[in-house]
Amino acid sequence: MVGPQTSTHTFKVAAGVPLTIDISKPPNAPENGITVLHFHGGFLVIGEKTTFPPHWLINACHARGWTYATASYRLMPESEGLEVLSDALDAVQWIHKNIGHRILIAGSSAGGYLALATAAHPECPRPLAVLSVYGMLDPASTRYIEGGTPLLAPVADLPIALEEIDTAVNSGKAIDGYAFPASPPTDQRFKWIRALHQAARYPDLLTRTPGLAGQISAQGADAIPERYRTLFPVSFGLKSDFPPTILLHGDGDVLVGLDQSTSVAERMLSLGADVHLEIAKGQGHGFEAKGVIDIDANDAAGEDVAINDCLRRVITALEKLSSY
Repeated sequence: MVGPQTSTHTFKVAAGVPLTIDISKPPNAPENGITVLHFHGGFLVIGEKTTFPPHWLINACHARGWTYATASYRLMPESEGLEVLSDALDAVQWIHKNIGHRILIAGSSAGGYLALATAAHPECPRPLAVLSVYGMLDPASTRYIEGGTPLLAPVADLPIALEEIDTAVNSGKAIDGYAFPASPPTDQRFKWIRALHQAARYPDLLTRTPGLAGQISAQGADAIPERYRTLFPVSFGLKSDFPPTILLHGDGDVLVGLDQSTSVAERMLSLGADVHLEIAKGQGHGFEAKGVIDIDANDAAGEDVAINDCLRRVITALEKLSSY
């Protein structure tokens, strides 16, 4: 049996860094068929386009004749939020111009944030749907503006970690990938991620605006300067006609809390937007990326049965939306 054809393309060169997109097209893909563009996770600080590939989504795409794509983007803290978002936006625009107009924008963890923020951007070609998998969706939410709560474990040398981040900000050297560390507790960039959570610095780093998290905490989202509001899609980008959105999240997630998805679902429902929330009972961060899952194989056992059923409901929802 002929398998999918995979190709790699440079869709942009930014700050001297070639940004690439991998295209995996099954032999039964029709002209101007569905393309699912997925953004990787890593808290916007680590990871690369092949980090923890969502095999369940890739396999489901190929089985349905959909093209699967994954794109690189610049990482913080060396690059600022608007630059990262522009990379994601340019990847969608490249797909729209070179592959087809029927696009589903997806992402996991930080990639879920990028998927939502990109779809909300006024220059984004309207996607058929948005899929966020345990996305850290709202940098203006309490988790990211109120300090003192560590991620996994406290950073003992927090001032030093924050100085390291500032040094990286000023380095002027952009990167578009950092392999997920074999030992996160001892990795410098993972320490930066923990420090950003503990000190509530994500809004500050996204916008390069020191003290912004505190201003949001005191004054609300109105404290966010106009030029940075595309980085806060939950506060400023959700509307009644927002593209249909599917949110998948485990209720045992300790890295990105379930409230990141439930609060977005509630807001979209209040606006009259089309949203589907799928909660994976008892599952944590990365629950569906721990192995090679094929939801169409019907070979799951134990707790994997419930996981596969959950993932099937997500794909069924995407199938309905892609048929419009």
